[in-house]
Amino acid sequence: MDHIVAARSDHEAVTEWEKLKILGEGSYGTVSLAVLTAPEEAKGELIAVKTSKPHGLDSLQKEETILDSFFGCKEILRCIWSLFTMENGRFVYNLLMEFAPCGSLGDLIRKKPLSESQVRVYSRMLLKGLSLVHRFGVVHCDLKPDNILLFPSGEENDVDYQLKIADFGLSRTKDEVFDADFWKIKFRGSPFYMSPESVMGRIETPLDIWSLGCMVIEMMTGFPAWNHIPTTRDLMFKLAFLKEAPPLPSGLSSLCQDFLNKCFVKDSAQRWTANMLLDHPFISAAKSYM
Repeated sequence: MDHIVAARSDHEAVTEWEKLKILGEGSYGTVSLAVLTAPEEAKGELIAVKTSKPHGLDSLQKEETILDSFFGCKEILRCIWSLFTMENGRFVYNLLMEFAPCGSLGDLIRKKPLSESQVRVYSRMLLKGLSLVHRFGVVHCDLKPDNILLFPSGEENDVDYQLKIADFGLSRTKDEVFDADFWKIKFRGSPFYMSPESVMGRIETPLDIWSLGCMVIEMMTGFPAWNHIPTTRDLMFKLAFLKEAPPLPSGLSSLCQDFLNKCFVKDSAQRWTANMLLDHPFISAAKSYM
C-alpha cells in the first residue's frame, strides 16, 4: 500500500503514514486503515485516513469543520488532523481520524439483534451526540448503522461498546445555502432512513430523529425498518405521498413502542427532539450510561 509523507503547518512537523487496506468507499472519499510511521512519538498508531476523490474536496473540508466543532464529545468521531498530499499525480485532501477497532453498528447488528437493555444504552449514546450536533444547527442527513462506529466501552457501562457518530460528508449546516426544490423527491442520505418531509425537500433536524427510530427497529430486529419494501420507488411513494412510518415490530415493550412513536411523528414540527427523547422513560432507564 501507499507510504505517505506530509509536512504539517505546525513548525513543519512531518507526519508519515502507510496505508494498510481500504475500509470503505463513498461518493466523496475513500477511507483506509493506516499506521503512523512518524513522528516518532506516534509511530505504530493505527488511524483511519479519509482521502478525497476529485470532486470530494468541499465535502471533506466541510466534514472537518463539523468534526472540529464537536471535538471532545465522546459520542462523535474525533478528527485528529487534515492535510493535502500528492497521490498518483494529483493533490488530495486527507482527514486523519481515530480508528474504530470494533467495526460499525451495522457489523454488530448483522451478527444478531440486540437486547432491549442494550438498545436503551446505545440509543442514549446516539441521542447525546445528536443533541450536540443539533445544538450547533447541523443536520447529519445520513444516520444509519454503518455510519455509527464502535469503540471499546468503559467498565462503568453495561454494554460492550462506545458508539460514535461518523461520516458527516452529507450533513447540512445552518449556514449552508440549500435548494429545497432540487432535493424534492430525492434522497440526500440513505433512502431507507429518510423521513417524509426530507424527501419533499425539508432537510431539518427532525430528519435525524426519524433516522434514529429506524435504527432502533434495526437494532431490535436485525433487519432494516423498511425491510419488507421491495424497491426504493415503493418506499418513496410511502414516504412522500402516504407519509407512512415503518411498522413497529411485535414483542417491543410499551416504553419502546412509545419512544418509537415519538420518533415517527408525521408532523416534523411536533416530532420529539433529541433533548426531549433523552428524558423519555425508555432512555432515562439506561442509568449505566451518563
